[in-house]
Amino acid sequence: MIVIDVIKVAILFIACTILFYYAIQWIHSEYEDMHRYDRPKGSMLKVDMKNNGTLAQIVRFYQNGE
Repeated sequence: MIVIDVIKVAILFIACTILFYYAIQWIHSEYEDMHRYDRPKGSMLKVDMKNNGTLAQIVRFYQNGE
């Protein structure tokens, strides 16, 4: 009886693993042709117009904790 339960769990695990694998493959194929670094279409706005020095950027980096 225990052997049958172990076989059922193994089959369920293998089936879920195969399903997960093909789901990841499908998601990958959907995003494979996407060009992430193309210029945006429409009007663009530069967010940061100030040119801070290197020291100011380092201080801001440590103040924000990032």
